[in-house]
Amino acid sequence: MKTKLRLLPHDQDLHYFFYEILRLARVYTSLDDLEHYQTTRLTLPLRKGLRELGQRLVNREILEESKDIFFAQWNQVDDAVRADDEARWRKFGEIVREQKAAYLSDRVRKPEWVLGESRKDDEAGGDFLSGLAGSPGQAEGEVFLVSSPDDFARFPKGSVLVARTTNPTWTPLFYSAVAVVTESGGPLSHGAVTAREMKIPAVMSVRNSLTRLKNGQKVKVDGALGRVYLL
Repeated sequence: MKTKLRLLPHDQDLHYFFYEILRLARVYTSLDDLEHYQTTRLTLPLRKGLRELGQRLVNREILEESKDIFFAQWNQVDDAVRADDEARWRKFGEIVREQKAAYLSDRVRKPEWVLGESRKDDEAGGDFLSGLAGSPGQAEGEVFLVSSPDDFARFPKGSVLVARTTNPTWTPLFYSAVAVVTESGGPLSHGAVTAREMKIPAVMSVRNSLTRLKNGQKVKVDGALGRVYLL
């Protein structure tokens, strides 16, 4: 650190500014870790409490499943608990069913590439798909689509991992993949950062990659150009 400080101009105000940024970065990084730990620690008992409430509502034939309680917003739960009368609970059950139905409907709906715009696919042809450069390098391999953790055990070593997005749970797949392609995200997404750490190429935000690419299809991934070539 002292060596780095010697590179700064001999200006006390600048040195103070540098030290203050460094101090704040250290403080807030530790606070972020602390908040994550406390949130995770409290999740289990909170979920248990809500599942118990959900089960009691199932017993009263207000909900169909105990886990349906998670389709309610916190203020809706709070209002119903505070009122605690049959009419309010029945209304609560209706709200939960409506919100669950909306979730299930949106889950199977393919989102617009640009929010609020419905456009036809303008990349129906061509010998490559374009996206954002996520991790440099080139690699060839066969496509394997991963839609959920249920597909993890079937992922073949040496394949190109193609997914809508990734999160830390998906990290073990990167040890087996030769490249990564995602339909969303950018250079700072989990998939891109992890690919750079693993030194494998990655292309992010590749439109329609989950529909145009098929399992077993041979592709070449160019992480620097942000292209996926169809071979």
